[in-house]
Amino acid sequence: MKIVLGDIPKPFDNALTACRSYFWLAAFFSALVNILYLAPTIYMMQVYDRVVPTSGVLTLLWLTVLVCIALATLAALDAMRSRIMTRAALRLDNLLAGEILDRLMIRKRLTPGEPSTAQAMRDFDALRTALAGPAAIALMDVPWTPIYLIVAFMIHPLLGGLIIVGGCVLTGLALANASSTRKGARESHRATANAHAAHDAAVGMSEVVRALGMRRAMVARQLETRTQALEGGVEAQLTGSRYTAFVKFSRMALQSLALGAAAWLAVSGQISVGAIIAGSVLLSRALQPIEQTVGVWPTIVQARQALGVLKTLLTNTEPLVRDTLILPPPEGYVELANVSVRNPEGTAFLLHSVSLWLVPGDILGVIGPSGAGKSTLSRVVAGALAPDGGHIRIDEASYADWDPEALARHIGYLPQDSSLMAGTISENISRFAGDLDGDQEAIDRKVVAAAEMAGAHQMILHLPGGYNAMLDAGGKGLSGGQAQRIALARALYGDPRILILDEPSAALDAEGELALRNAMDAAKARGAAILIVAHRSSVLRNVDRLAVLNSGTIERQGPQADIRAALAAVGAGDNVVNMKPR
Repeated sequence: MKIVLGDIPKPFDNALTACRSYFWLAAFFSALVNILYLAPTIYMMQVYDRVVPTSGVLTLLWLTVLVCIALATLAALDAMRSRIMTRAALRLDNLLAGEILDRLMIRKRLTPGEPSTAQAMRDFDALRTALAGPAAIALMDVPWTPIYLIVAFMIHPLLGGLIIVGGCVLTGLALANASSTRKGARESHRATANAHAAHDAAVGMSEVVRALGMRRAMVARQLETRTQALEGGVEAQLTGSRYTAFVKFSRMALQSLALGAAAWLAVSGQISVGAIIAGSVLLSRALQPIEQTVGVWPTIVQARQALGVLKTLLTNTEPLVRDTLILPPPEGYVELANVSVRNPEGTAFLLHSVSLWLVPGDILGVIGPSGAGKSTLSRVVAGALAPDGGHIRIDEASYADWDPEALARHIGYLPQDSSLMAGTISENISRFAGDLDGDQEAIDRKVVAAAEMAGAHQMILHLPGGYNAMLDAGGKGLSGGQAQRIALARALYGDPRILILDEPSAALDAEGELALRNAMDAAKARGAAILIVAHRSSVLRNVDRLAVLNSGTIERQGPQADIRAALAAVGAGDNVVNMKPR
C-alpha cells in the first residue's frame, strides 16, 4: 500500500502499522481465494478429459460436489476478506479521525495549501475508502497472477506466453491511464474542494441571501463554480473510460486468442480437449486483477491527492503538538513586544510592532477606527491567532511554552460574534467540559456561577428548557443580546486570570450593558487582567488605561484620563469611531 500511495506522513504510517494484522490476514485470504479460483479450471479439464470420454457419471457427481465445496469456501473467504477490510477501515477511522480534527483545530491560521475542515475530512474518507475498500482488494489480487501463469505454462508455454503478453499490454494501458489523468484529476480535486467550501458558505448565509433578494444570483454563481469544478473531473473520467474500454477489449481479444491457440494445440495433439476451455479461463482470470486495478485507478489517484493534502496539514502542524512542561497557574501579567500580524495573503500588516501589557486587577481599553486592527489584537492576546513577529508572554513565559488547552483554561475570550456552538446552553458556557468526563456536579456549579457573574442566570432560567435548552450553531434561536450574554458567561467560566472582550456591548441593551460593567468590575476585583475593545464610551468608563490603535499601530497608550485629554486636544474626543487615520 505504501508503494502505491508514496511517501506517507508519520501519523498515517503509525495507523497503518497498527492495522497491519488486518492487512496481512486479508492478504492471506486473498491467496486462498486466488488458489480456489483454479477450481473451475480444474473441473472443466476433468470433465472434458475424464468424464466425457468414459461416461463416468459417478466421477462427474464427485467432481461437481468438490467444485461446489471449493466455490462455497471461496465465497466465504471473499466475504471474510471484505469484512476484514471493513474492520480495518473502522480501525483507521478510530486512529486518525481524532488526530486530523485536532490538527485542524490547533491551527492558529490557515496557511496556503492547507485544507478547510470539511475538505480535510472528505479527503480522509476518500483515503480511508481506498485503503480498505475495493481498490485495496484489487491490489491484493495482482500479486497472485503468477499462479495462473504457472498453471498456464504447465498446460503449454504458448498459453503462458499469451498471459505475459496480455499482462504487459494491460499494464501499459494502466500506466498510460495514470499519466494522462493525473494533472486533470489533481486540478479537479482542488476545484471541487473550493466549490464545496463556497457552497457551504453560501448556504450558511442563506437568511441574509434571502433577505437581500440574492437567492437566484447566488444559485447561478454556485452553479457556475460547480460547473468549473466538474469540467476537469469529467475530462479525467472520459479519458479513464476510454482506457477502461481499451483494457476490456484487449482482455476479451486475448481471451478469444487464447481459446483459438488452445484449439490449434489440441488439434495438433499437444494438449487435451479439456485444456482448450481451461486455457481461456486461465488467461481471463490472470488478467482480471489488472483490469480491476485499471477500473479503480481513479480511486487510487484520488487517495494519493487526498494524502498529499493531509500530509501538508500534518507537516505544518507538527510543531504545535509537541509535549510541553506543565507550568503553574499564571497571575495574569501579559506582555506583547513588537507583535506584527500580516494579512492571509502576506501583502500588508494588520498589526505592526504593537507593544502593550495587561496587569492583574487592571482594565485596558482599546479604541480606534474601524479596520484599525482591534479585533486582530484581541485574537492575538487570546491565543486564537499566532503573530508573524514579536513575542507574547504571560508571567514571563512565552505563549508557545504553554500547552494551548492548558493556557486556554486561564483565558476568557468573547469574540465580536457570539460563536456559540450546537449544544445546550450549559454545555456552551462550560466550554463542553462534560465531554472530557469531568465532574458534572462541579461543572454545573461553575456554569451557574459564570452565568450569575454575567448577569445571565435569570434570563437563562426564563428560556424554554433553561440551561438545558438546545442551541443550533451560531446560537440560532436566541436574540443577539441573549447570545452575547451567554457568550460572556462562557468567557467568565472558571474565573480566568485574563479576560479578552471584543465589542462585548455590540448587541446588548441597557440592562445587558449594566451586567457587562458589573461583570468587569467583579473580574477586576478578583485580580483578573482585562482587555476590552469597544466603541461605546459608556462601556469604557471604568477602564484604567486606554490604548489608541490606528492602521495596525499603537498611537498612544496610558491612563484613561491622560489619553482622553490628548484626544480632546486633537479634536477626537470620545468619538473614536471617526478618528482620522494619520
